[in-house]
Amino acid sequence: MARLHAARVAAGTPLACARSGGWSHPPIGLWPVALRDELRAALQGGERKIDRWTARFGCAEAEWPATPVDPFFNANAPEELAEAEKLLRSAPPLPIA
Repeated sequence: MARLHAARVAAGTPLACARSGGWSHPPIGLWPVALRDELRAALQGGERKIDRWTARFGCAEAEWPATPVDPFFNANAPEELAEAEKLLRSAPPLPIA
């Protein structure tokens, strides 16, 4: 949250989203609750493209490193799912709390 907040303050925009590996990730962002009515109206009006909606208000981007693993890796195809499974197998075990 701190990284997203700093990006939007620096850019002077109300919205900020994550960016990694050359890609913007608008669903992973910091959006002010004050824009909820505008978002609701856009969705009810049929808007389904997040980038189009965020562009109306200005959206800063906060960069995350994509190495050694992109934290926003997205698996949409069988080969990407296989890559995700490979990444999971090679990850160190999580500590038990």
